[in-house]
Amino acid sequence: MARVVRWALLPLGALGTCPGLQFGTPPQNYAAVPELPTYDSALKTLDLKAVITDLQAAFTNSQECWPADFGHYGPLFVRLAWHCSGSYRETDGHGGCSGGRQRFEPERSWADNTNLDKARGLLWPIKEKYGDGLSWGDLFILAGTTAIKTMGGPVTEYCAGRIDSPDGTESLDLGPSPEQEKYAPCAVNGTCKRPLGSTTVGLIYLNPEGPVAQQPDGSWAVDPDPAKSAKDVRDAFGRMGMNDSQTVALIGGGHTFGKCHGACPAGAGPSPKEDVTNPWPGKCGTGKGTDAFTSGMEGPWTTNPTSWDNEFFNFLLQFSWEKLQGPGGHWQWRVAGEPKAAGLMRLTSDVALLHDDSYLSIVKDFANSLPAFDAAFDEAWFKLTTSGGRWSSEKKCIALDKIPVSNPRMRADDALFA
Repeated sequence: MARVVRWALLPLGALGTCPGLQFGTPPQNYAAVPELPTYDSALKTLDLKAVITDLQAAFTNSQECWPADFGHYGPLFVRLAWHCSGSYRETDGHGGCSGGRQRFEPERSWADNTNLDKARGLLWPIKEKYGDGLSWGDLFILAGTTAIKTMGGPVTEYCAGRIDSPDGTESLDLGPSPEQEKYAPCAVNGTCKRPLGSTTVGLIYLNPEGPVAQQPDGSWAVDPDPAKSAKDVRDAFGRMGMNDSQTVALIGGGHTFGKCHGACPAGAGPSPKEDVTNPWPGKCGTGKGTDAFTSGMEGPWTTNPTSWDNEFFNFLLQFSWEKLQGPGGHWQWRVAGEPKAAGLMRLTSDVALLHDDSYLSIVKDFANSLPAFDAAFDEAWFKLTTSGGRWSSEKKCIALDKIPVSNPRMRADDALFA
């Protein structure tokens, strides 16, 4: 009871945070979960189609606490689902979104999860409405999957039944933590080996700027070399159990939507571990909207960032890409000498797909055939979002063929390409 009272005393929307912050990012780093029989019973009667309808309404209901890019929260929730699931590693089966442990340390303070406290907070009204039958893990994945489908993506199935965890204990060996240092130490972050699921503790798979390399003076720094990055891509996705086709589909599919945020070099500010009452407020202007800092890279991948297509691959092949340090101070890539694509960007790990024979062949296939891309992404997304964790005996799956596709109108200030 004391815990509930303390939560209730926290001012909703304090310091401009989203009202659901304290539930999506619990201040005590703990949140009670229903007993398994209670969850099983509630899951049996959960109306997933009703949840989907509420999610779709939320996608275009932009909130002042964290304005939606391009007037649509879909890309944000795709990132939420991806990053919750991408912690899975096949070496020991640890990680994944079952458990919903992104709400707790250490995952909630990973650099790759910067500003996902806002996404979790925005989902709180839906979690509150459906109660015990809708686990946080299920909600995160359903939000991302519904977003993909709503924006025209090829996902065909969703399964519910992920059992929530009350804290982040089961994520401690993912790091950073004393448990991880004892179980799988990594002397130089960016060079981490199996059984860790990433080359970099705190990132979902690898450093998108490029691999970390030792410099002549003995220090370690990012090397924005796409050919070297390609090796890290295969290694990192292999740790998640993904083959080359699934890897390319997930990179291109995830980067069909949304944008990177790196408005200035000042950064995102304190993480939840450092300030759980106002995490990642941003140090660039207002800290949100056009002033947001998340990854440190800046810009969209495509000209239609709320619509599914294979432009990511077509433009990757069609244009010449040159590296630069963006406004956030990080290495990224832009189109050289092509005005119609002047606002677009790529990560070093994106351009890496051109520097590996197997990946390049798949990029060409997906650029030439949207159905091939659709099929590969559908398979890979389902595998990504259902790997790992504990599931209810009442697990249930639904076909997504009836979900309507919506192409929301962008606000005037979101216009990218006239």
